[in-house]
Amino acid sequence: MKIVADENMPLVKELFEPFAEVQLIAGRKITAEHLADADVLLVRSVTKVSQSLLQASKVKFVGSATIGTDHIDRDYLAEQGIHFAYAPGCNAQAVAEYVLVAISYWAKIRNKQLSDCRVGIIGAGNVGSKVVQALELLEIDYVLNDPPLEAQGDTRQFVSLEAIQQCDVVTCHVPLITQSERPTHHLIGQDFLAAMKVGSLLINSSRGAVLDNIAALKMKRSGKDIDYILDVWEHEPRVNIELMDETLIATPHIAGYTQEGKIRGTYQLYQAFCQWQGIESEVTLKELLPQAPKWTAPAQVFSEPERLYQSLQPFYDIRQDDEQMRQAGATIAEEFDNLRKNYPQRLEFLELA
Repeated sequence: MKIVADENMPLVKELFEPFAEVQLIAGRKITAEHLADADVLLVRSVTKVSQSLLQASKVKFVGSATIGTDHIDRDYLAEQGIHFAYAPGCNAQAVAEYVLVAISYWAKIRNKQLSDCRVGIIGAGNVGSKVVQALELLEIDYVLNDPPLEAQGDTRQFVSLEAIQQCDVVTCHVPLITQSERPTHHLIGQDFLAAMKVGSLLINSSRGAVLDNIAALKMKRSGKDIDYILDVWEHEPRVNIELMDETLIATPHIAGYTQEGKIRGTYQLYQAFCQWQGIESEVTLKELLPQAPKWTAPAQVFSEPERLYQSLQPFYDIRQDDEQMRQAGATIAEEFDNLRKNYPQRLEFLELA
């Protein structure tokens, strides 16, 4: 058996080589030629998996070590009888920590008292729920918006998008959906941005096209007082440099890039592969995850806006990611994947359930 996998996935050889030959390739460079004699394909979000990639192959298992699946033509896989697995929730805590650090940095820069702020969370799934836990840890007020979960009978209290617009911070945690009664493509557009509270913050760490990047740029240039912290971008890796210049923090799609998050993604595919093959999983997740020191909330975090960020900075310095991206400047399209491939090890630091 032969497995082709994205080279940015950790522990692929350690977990899969007992069962197959493993070939590692840069995710954006995986082609139909690479898959001619492959049985299994393991990818991340940068690889578009469709008929054109797979039709000449004998691939019977596709796994994506990601929480989203908009890069996968799942209908085609189902039609061809190709087994599919992905990793929902694998990096949810990593993204929640990114959001918490982002909010604390904004509060420091803008001298905001977080005890007086309300966070609007769009999307209350795996990631949004972890964001809730992170905010509750610090007793930061929040509201939730998630019409699909609300329609399914989720008993949590939900609010409208109009109510979200009046929050001090808006953070997006939805999948990218284009064809649906509830599309999320450009969910945050000109009208939404225009209705947002003056002096507020928008964080997008979901998918780039959830935010209309052109509308976001125009809104800033119109003079509206609103801050952006963006980790994801339309048309990655071809980032809109003008929009990047208008952000408070810009990062290269790394919000979920903790070591633990990456390992969970690979491990979830390993479990799915073992189940598909009828093999008993012999490795536990616990023995793969690193042991890292945890953060303890300092006293009086609300009375001193800088205090919270200063306490979090040793665990994750979001400014370093921002500086690395801005240094790329006009070459960001060429450097975007390198920044992700060579991303330094980052460990999770919150004690979340």
